[in-house]
Amino acid sequence: MNASASPALVEDEATAKYNLLYQNQPQLPVDGKELRLVVLHPGQHTDPVICSLVQGNLVDSDYEALSYTWEENNYSGPLGAEWENEPEWEDVDDSELADDVGVASGYDGREVSEQVGPSAFVPEIPNEHTLYEHITINGIAVLVKSNLEHALRHLRYESKERILWIDYLCINQGSVSDRNAQVRKMDQIYSNALQVVIWLGLPSDDSDKGLDEVHALTANVHLSQLYSAERSQSQLLDRIKPVVHLLSRSWFQRVWVVQEVVLAPKAVAQVGSRTVPWDWFVKAARAFQNHTVCCAETIRPFVDGRGGDYFLNYRDCWASVLALDLGARGSTSLHMALRLFYNRKSSDSRDKVYALLGLLKVNQRLLVPNYALSPSEIYEDTALEIINSSKDLSILMDIDEMAGDVDAPTWCPDWTTNSVTGPQIYEYFNAAGTSIATVQRCAPRTMKVQGLIFDTITRVIIDEYEGTSDSELWEANLLLRRWETLARIYQDGESPYASGGSRKEAFWQTVMMGLRADRTRLLRDRDFEDYKKWRAWLEDYASKEPKHRNSFLKKSSRKYSNIRNHNAVLVQYPAVRWFFLTEDGYMGLGPVRIEPGDVVCVLAGGKTPFVLRAIDETCEACQMDQCCYCFMGFAYVPGIMHGETVAGIGRNEEEWNEFCLR
Repeated sequence: MNASASPALVEDEATAKYNLLYQNQPQLPVDGKELRLVVLHPGQHTDPVICSLVQGNLVDSDYEALSYTWEENNYSGPLGAEWENEPEWEDVDDSELADDVGVASGYDGREVSEQVGPSAFVPEIPNEHTLYEHITINGIAVLVKSNLEHALRHLRYESKERILWIDYLCINQGSVSDRNAQVRKMDQIYSNALQVVIWLGLPSDDSDKGLDEVHALTANVHLSQLYSAERSQSQLLDRIKPVVHLLSRSWFQRVWVVQEVVLAPKAVAQVGSRTVPWDWFVKAARAFQNHTVCCAETIRPFVDGRGGDYFLNYRDCWASVLALDLGARGSTSLHMALRLFYNRKSSDSRDKVYALLGLLKVNQRLLVPNYALSPSEIYEDTALEIINSSKDLSILMDIDEMAGDVDAPTWCPDWTTNSVTGPQIYEYFNAAGTSIATVQRCAPRTMKVQGLIFDTITRVIIDEYEGTSDSELWEANLLLRRWETLARIYQDGESPYASGGSRKEAFWQTVMMGLRADRTRLLRDRDFEDYKKWRAWLEDYASKEPKHRNSFLKKSSRKYSNIRNHNAVLVQYPAVRWFFLTEDGYMGLGPVRIEPGDVVCVLAGGKTPFVLRAIDETCEACQMDQCCYCFMGFAYVPGIMHGETVAGIGRNEEEWNEFCLR
């Protein structure tokens, strides 16, 4: 490949050669068991990669499936920093820790299927840093991305063929019908493979250290024992940094790998020539989750120090691996799978949904992959199917205020935003009582729902947090004071609230969104005392000179988990929730961008109230005025969260109004 060729010319050549390969390939039956397989011919490491594309079937063919990323599997994140004033680690008496966290017995790593060992020497790979590489398939020189060429070069045996299923080569990417048919079989392809080979990329300077540290975590020992030799932050950083680099490779960020590894009867991970069981990663993730709880005091000096951000990155990396374990086939709904894996990437935004269908039980798969549809149409179909199968509107709490890559209607979650702002609080509330959601697409991009208008928003506190202070907690406290002023907490805090109780109590419930600070249950009366103590502490914190706030915060947080939990609730609000008052004297928290004139509604099947904004035009579906609305998001309003508004209505559809959401 000419290194000076422009990217556009390279892409054109790659497409032309790929199309040439498929000119002589027979079309596979849409509903059959047939599939294409790659025969990887033997060769030395530096030999050209030569393959054959053959036809097989899901019943009789023995093959391995490759799980990889199209882009290079390299880590390019921060490498950490040198830490000053490093604290010594606190020794913790293991006998005082949780008894139910044991040590895996007899696990010494001998179950490795093909461990070649640390990569002491890796021959130089031709054109290692180019975007594309040539491989030969059926005598045709085909261009593939470098990461795939690297994988084939390292997977190749020296003296025998290896049979592989590889999505890019075994599915005709230029044929919509072939993509539709083969993607529908993807779960069978991976579950019927002898094993799935996870290609994590070429070795780096610290990849072997990373794999060794993953293996060390599988012993499931207390962190005080595992890190007994590390007495400073920089020493511990040297232990965890290779793992962060390993778990930050692009394979761990890709959505298709979810079903590829979850459905695998057996899986191995490969870095260069070193192969280890995927089970190492699963056991390590479980162990890390267990011990971050029971060994909290062991890791606190590191979390509170200058290496804290890096440790949180380490934690998030393991959470990503653990999500793969939680997404086991048949154990999750499509909605829950979308929430678990919303931040994973795909080159085609439609695959944000299609890549997860294989996790569902067969009778749950109401959507069929169809690449002739636009991403917006697929996301709309997904939302409608989830609502009508679950009979509730919980998925509407996943609407993100920031626009993604898909031009979806306001009522439809756009999964390309890579963020889910709606916390999973809907399990605690039941604003619409026993009613069920039945929705339909009544016009293009329009969903018809049933509900009631409860009240109209009259006052809104628009967030003015700009991050100008050295403390987001200090600025969040200023915002809380503005809320208290609007709610008349200082002068009328003991006066009655619209639905009963005092305004002060209603304000507390609003700030906490009805849940205890650790978000594990509904508020109880005794939690009000915890809130008042925290509120007094927050004012004390805000009164400190800036140079003293951080030490005051650390000292208090170590002593009182109540303070940490309340702080975590407060600092999230400037980005995702705005405070409002209504015409009839209610208060609440709603989505950003709300404004006076928006209406608070209870929609049939909704666990929380929602905020809608009227559209002043004739409805295309109903040919009526004043029935079309933009969906703004969910709200918390004390006094209407548990079915109070719809008491006596239940499932009587005649008493509900219809709204067309666009």
